[in-house]
Amino acid sequence: MQFLNPLALAGLAAALIPLAIHLLHRGKPREIPFSNLAFLHELHQSRMRSVRLRQWLVLLLRMLALACLALAAARPALQKGGGFLSGARPTTAVLLFDHSYSTRYSPPGGRVFDELRHRADELFSLLDGAHDEIYFVPLPLQTGTVSGPLSGEGARQLLAEGLPTERATDLSPALRQVRALLDAHPTRHRELYLFTDLATPGWEDVAWESAADLPIFVIAPPEREVQNLYAGPVALADWLAAPGQKLAIHAEIGRWGGPVSAQQTTVDLYIDGERVQQRRVAVPAGEKIAVDFSISPRRSGRLTGFVEIDDDALTADNRRYFTLQVPQRIAVMIAGQTAGDAYYPRRALNAVATQDPTLSVTSIRLDELSAEVIADIDVLILAHVVSPTREQVAVIRQFAATGGGLLIVPGTDADLSRVNRELLADLVPASLTSLSGRPGGTGYVSLDTTRSPSALFAGLLSATEDHPAFHATFELTTRQPLSVLAYFDDGRPALIEGQGPTGHVLLWPTPFDLAWSDLPIRGLFVPLLQRMVRYLAQPAAYGTKYTVGDRAWRRLAGVDADTRVEVESPSGRRLVLQTERLAGERLWKVTDLNEAGIWQLHAGEHVVDAFAVNVDIAEADLTTVAPQLVHRQLGEQVRILGPGQSLRDTVHAARFGRELWRELLMIGGLLLLLELWVSRAPESTPARDGPVHA
Repeated sequence: MQFLNPLALAGLAAALIPLAIHLLHRGKPREIPFSNLAFLHELHQSRMRSVRLRQWLVLLLRMLALACLALAAARPALQKGGGFLSGARPTTAVLLFDHSYSTRYSPPGGRVFDELRHRADELFSLLDGAHDEIYFVPLPLQTGTVSGPLSGEGARQLLAEGLPTERATDLSPALRQVRALLDAHPTRHRELYLFTDLATPGWEDVAWESAADLPIFVIAPPEREVQNLYAGPVALADWLAAPGQKLAIHAEIGRWGGPVSAQQTTVDLYIDGERVQQRRVAVPAGEKIAVDFSISPRRSGRLTGFVEIDDDALTADNRRYFTLQVPQRIAVMIAGQTAGDAYYPRRALNAVATQDPTLSVTSIRLDELSAEVIADIDVLILAHVVSPTREQVAVIRQFAATGGGLLIVPGTDADLSRVNRELLADLVPASLTSLSGRPGGTGYVSLDTTRSPSALFAGLLSATEDHPAFHATFELTTRQPLSVLAYFDDGRPALIEGQGPTGHVLLWPTPFDLAWSDLPIRGLFVPLLQRMVRYLAQPAAYGTKYTVGDRAWRRLAGVDADTRVEVESPSGRRLVLQTERLAGERLWKVTDLNEAGIWQLHAGEHVVDAFAVNVDIAEADLTTVAPQLVHRQLGEQVRILGPGQSLRDTVHAARFGRELWRELLMIGGLLLLLELWVSRAPESTPARDGPVHA
């Protein structure tokens, strides 16, 4: 037994008041002469014994009632480890408060974040003791944002200054931080409070080792029917973009919750801040639909854009940003062992250049290759590699390391050992090995039309009558996972991408020779080679998909590592960047992408890079997680408090068990009622004779 308000035990002294009053009013009886009838005297003695017994019983009931009231004020309860007359133990509480963008949801009843903040006020009054301390951990966890120890007032002020972010719920890192904080205070009473909207994202991945002595309180806002429209990923083959040429843009629009009937919304496409197209669509509940746009870029260079839907109760996911690089010129050089080795790729690219004026094609022999010759080249095609020299390899590697695109095609009589050792090492995670098939033979394999993971082949493998036949190819072996862009129909890789610093090295293991395959004379060859060239011409870091909370490493072509580079966030905040060595080169590091929108990198007066950052679309699902999942992930000791449930009562019940003050008040009230009944004076019969005591 423990008393949470032991000072109130002084009120037990009030139980002696009825006794004191009784003793003070007790006088010496005096005799009054009266009839001397014996039977009246005997009756008087009997009745006086009954009166005295009733008086003592009334006195006892009054004292017990007052004692119950005093004990109720002292709040008796059971607490493990507490002393008999001690107050509440000092508490270390960790407040894990949801700042994810789903708490921006603003239905008619008010914003979820504000409702959670209002509920937290009740907690601060429970943790305002002189020895209590609070640690504030935002969810999702951000670098350097854990605060504490704080008083209740300090935590209240910190929360009042906070706002919901554009980050997604990520429970596991925050819970690891919570565990570290709690483990640092093993001798104190410890509690965890999680204020969250209980949206589904993030709960399936929770890693938490529950502890029976750690009470966890999950405080959620009122339950309501939720629905949310969101703008999903935007897909565009930006490597095919050219001024004046049509480019398809595909946007995904989805909806969670709400009525079954489809909901109408307007979808706008903006390029460089100007609305260029609009669509009106209907989105069924729980489904995603594709919205197609087609634009013709007016200029070359870096374009920015976004897809936007109508405002709803959650606006953070109503825009999807993207960037678009439209090249003004792509310089392609084809280097073969002999002048004739460049015939097929040169012919294909010259043919497509009439429709794609961006391309500029030249060819040389491999022995003419030098750093000066390829200084202004964007894409280098090694059309018939046999036995490259060390000087040639050094030029090729330097070209790839500085952002140039490289396509490697081995020759029919290639020295595979030398090609693997000198050229492919550090560029492509694979080696060319034995020959598969026979050049000029009747057997062949084809490209797999059902398994083309790269957009390079989108729409090119549908015409079954135009599939090339591969009579012979070089086998590929690797010790690392391959980035395969195409397969043969027997499951072997047909095109792989290098995993080096640039990420733009392609290896085609089949020579451009008609005895090996008829690809160079098929209709597929011209558009495929054009797509390869445009893909390779893209900057390596360009097009990387970032979400809020990520960090970015950017490669800036033509910018010296000592140059002062600043990053500008979508809200206009600027920060000077530092370079960091990664995979053998120095890159500019943006440590915290904390806003959705277009981020720009400035070198002096010039914008040298721009990239898009979006919210994590998984957070758009506002469906409330089931209580069973919460208990499974955090432990059975979790207490989930909805609206109308008193946080104070729930916390006290968890800390001390069931407090007994309610029962004591009821007992005290019953004792007073019993005292009233017992104290009712019986009807008296006056004595006619004998002494009467007054």
